[in-house]
Amino acid sequence: MTKQEAFNLLKVNGVGLAGLLGIEPSAVYQWPENRIPLAREYQIRDLANGRKPIKRQVA
Repeated sequence: MTKQEAFNLLKVNGVGLAGLLGIEPSAVYQWPENRIPLAREYQIRDLANGRKPIKRQVA
């Protein structure tokens, strides 16, 4: 999945996507344009299907 596909799927921009994923916008903008990290793709697909994404627990 590309960043643009993720933006279109969730109807957000980079800042909006970062907010949904619980990460900083700068992290989203560091992803390559042509392929986002696979773990983030799974989270984005969960969001698109109405599920909350699994988030990493900080100890």
